[in-house]
Amino acid sequence: MSRYYRIPMGISNSYLITNNRQCILVDAGNAGREKKCITTLNKLGFDCEEIGLIVITHVHYDHVGSLRALKNACKCPVVVHQKEAHLLKNGQIIFPAGTNMIGRGIMGLANIMLKIFPRLFSFLPVEAEITITGEMSLESYGISGKIVSTPGHTGGSLSVVLSTGEAFVGDLAINYLPFGFGPIFPPFANDVDTLLVSWKDLLEQGVTKIFPAHGRSFPAQKLREKISKRLL
Repeated sequence: MSRYYRIPMGISNSYLITNNRQCILVDAGNAGREKKCITTLNKLGFDCEEIGLIVITHVHYDHVGSLRALKNACKCPVVVHQKEAHLLKNGQIIFPAGTNMIGRGIMGLANIMLKIFPRLFSFLPVEAEITITGEMSLESYGISGKIVSTPGHTGGSLSVVLSTGEAFVGDLAINYLPFGFGPIFPPFANDVDTLLVSWKDLLEQGVTKIFPAHGRSFPAQKLREKISKRLL
């Protein structure tokens, strides 16, 4: 059975998933966090070279900031959705739309800041060895699970789904507040309707627990509850 560990990487989480010393890493956090990641791996009893694959859930600066350095340290391939491979290769920054008033305000400010201080959100470009559009099995990397397309936050968002029901979803959902207060719905997404469809797809695949890039894990049932409320 696979084990998994949350690794704080700035404002977002990365996740180490391992089974019998075979490992994958989900996302690569903010820039300059590679030493923190490597130190955490070592404390958990793993070396960089044991990571066989880095999965990028989507190409935003807080998910790929340390990717170049970690890829070089781990000497492993990177997988990303085909729709976002060019963004990763070119180090291109595109912010998602806001899903509410606060989100829209933050994105408006972020785009202004991007013009004034472009290095604030920059990341080093990386050319991914593997690009996918649908599902990809992780069996060859020793993990009983798969990578699935879960668009909504971005057009090329991916999630890692384990056979035991855990889903590592990037920014498809969030869990900022403690004690189960939420919110679960992300403040930023390019296509809300598509995002809800991705939630439904995960539930139909039997996902039982959600691991977001921002915040702690939560029961997948909360997605069903949020879908019901938004459809009222």
